[in-house]
Amino acid sequence: MTDVQGSIATRSPDQELRTDGAGPGGTEGSHRGSDRTSETSGEQSPAESPDSGEAGSEGRTIRLPDVPYLRLTGFAVIGVGVLIVLFLVYLLAFTPLTASRNQQRLTQSMVGQPLAVFRLVDGKVPPEGSAVAVLEIPALGVRQVVVEGTSAADLMNGPGLMPGSALPGTVGNAVIAARRVTFGAPFGSLARLRPGDRIRAVDGAGSFAYRVTRIRTVSAGQPDVVGPTADNRITLVTSNSSVVTSGRLVVQGKLVGKAYSLTSDAVAVPSYELGLSGDPVAGGLAVLWSVLTLIVLVGAAFAVWRWRRPWLVYLFAAPVIMMCGLLACESVARALPATF
Repeated sequence: MTDVQGSIATRSPDQELRTDGAGPGGTEGSHRGSDRTSETSGEQSPAESPDSGEAGSEGRTIRLPDVPYLRLTGFAVIGVGVLIVLFLVYLLAFTPLTASRNQQRLTQSMVGQPLAVFRLVDGKVPPEGSAVAVLEIPALGVRQVVVEGTSAADLMNGPGLMPGSALPGTVGNAVIAARRVTFGAPFGSLARLRPGDRIRAVDGAGSFAYRVTRIRTVSAGQPDVVGPTADNRITLVTSNSSVVTSGRLVVQGKLVGKAYSLTSDAVAVPSYELGLSGDPVAGGLAVLWSVLTLIVLVGAAFAVWRWRRPWLVYLFAAPVIMMCGLLACESVARALPATF
């Protein structure tokens, strides 16, 4: 017993130190060590590292779709070609139908309101675009209602009597202009006339005949043929070429018989009507409608590529493209020389 108690009571200094380390002080040291371990592990934690933050931000990046620029450019080029073809079809196929319909309307207006034509002999200037006479050229098989005015819009209806010129059959120079290629081409065969051929005009003053005296081409810089003259004549004017307009083809005829005496007030004629040029506003409209047509076409191509529903895009885009294209063609036709 005594030996066992002595062994328990006597402890070595090393044992006391180990006991102290395991006691309260030892517990503090262990806590501090664990804190250091947690700090070290916290510095190396992937959740708190900058790399992990960057990875999270990259996961939220919005990427734009790859737009097929080459394909859209190809559609734009195709659109330009379609516009050119549509314009040619419009000039050669649609404009004759438009002119024929306008001639029927003008004929009905003359039959339904004959007094409006006969009032011309009183010196009354009719409204622009209204019917004023009937022109017949037997050698060419031409019979057209003549309207008042020679602007590009007026000559879409048929031949036009230049404002300020004499009424056919009256004293002075009656200038009538018409188109050579488009809108039915009333004067498309004017170059086939020969001296001695007959031209007949019927209006409110009566029925009058002219005999062709001269056929010539007037280029820029030469004396004009649309001014007043001392003799009684008729002057038919159109484009000198069916491809590139650089002058005027002119047919002059002398009145057969006595002229009807008619007094009329002087009329101020716009310069573009005297020059028989195109509508000055139509050029800008032609560019606007053409650009809008291309934008709609490219937008439709992008929608087909993006949504993968071509039938739905075609259903809504085709009428808009056709409407814009036709308006562009009509604007280009107005911008061309009035006698083309």
